[in-house]
Amino acid sequence: MEKQKKLIRLSNLLLDSLYELKKARLWQIQNVMEDFGLRCSDTTKDSHLFHAAIGRNWITSAEQVVLRVSRNLNDFSHYLQRFKELVNADETVLPNLADIYAELIQIEQEFGEIKFDSNEKTLSITTEPITLNDIPLGPFEIQLAVDQISKLYSDAPYRIIALEPNPAGSNEDVTHPHVSSERLCEGDGHVAIRSAIEHGRFCDFFTMAINILQTYNLDSPYISLDDWEGASCYDCGSTVSDDDRYYCEYCDRDYCSECSSYCQKCDTTVCLGCAYECPSCNEPVCRNCTAKCGDCEQTFCKNCLDEEGLCQDCQEQRKESENEEQEQLSEEPKADAAVQSDSLGETTIHA
Repeated sequence: MEKQKKLIRLSNLLLDSLYELKKARLWQIQNVMEDFGLRCSDTTKDSHLFHAAIGRNWITSAEQVVLRVSRNLNDFSHYLQRFKELVNADETVLPNLADIYAELIQIEQEFGEIKFDSNEKTLSITTEPITLNDIPLGPFEIQLAVDQISKLYSDAPYRIIALEPNPAGSNEDVTHPHVSSERLCEGDGHVAIRSAIEHGRFCDFFTMAINILQTYNLDSPYISLDDWEGASCYDCGSTVSDDDRYYCEYCDRDYCSECSSYCQKCDTTVCLGCAYECPSCNEPVCRNCTAKCGDCEQTFCKNCLDEEGLCQDCQEQRKESENEEQEQLSEEPKADAAVQSDSLGETTIHA
């Protein structure tokens, strides 16, 4: 008896929400009707202006009115078509309380016990664990927000929640090839799902949602199952498998082989953005394996610096400077000797 009362209360809530949805539809018709009426009013004004211009022989003014009417015809046609579609489509017959109750009984017979959160006003069922192309995705909870049904024309009033998530390696928000951030990509089923909710055929709604979850559409996945277990390269965005993924410890991100390298000195994996190319040997190195030359202060890999911390160019410059100093020192004694030889054999004459 308690279960029956619970289903009756839930049926009343669902029926109230369908009435609110119907009211939202009527308000939508009212808004379009007002827009259409304004267009008709503008046409009437243009008709009076055109009649007055012709009567006063204001040919130029009459032609301007005709041009304005011509420009507005496309908008008028658009509003007329939209108005007709809304009015003709408004043939939804709301179910009664017994119909909604029967739907809930059928849902329990098809999918097991209904879960209803009275605080959140949500109606949920749980699917069996789903596996697509040998990839286990776990069971999903299809959660219908009862108080959001009135927003059906602007937003989907339900969520698809992964209970044992096995998300795509490159995006944890994608828990199913057709579910992203708990929103289902309905594809061709969009119209049918909306119609089922509009008419209170909630068992059909859950059935269609489950069918989409159990089917893999190659043409419209958020992420292909072939790339499911991979990760996205931070640089180029391509999806790579775990075996082809490289982690840069300097920026804490994953990269593909094309966007990563390794330090030629310590073999640490490093991305191209964090790697440094030594200007001497042109090899990539990590920042821990670089140092500045003591003379020119340019950065090199440590392999290209000598024990004194000098690069090749600075080493050669020092050698050249040392050779020049030695040559200068070796030339000075020769000059002294030449001066002394010029004074030999001379006699001092006293006056």
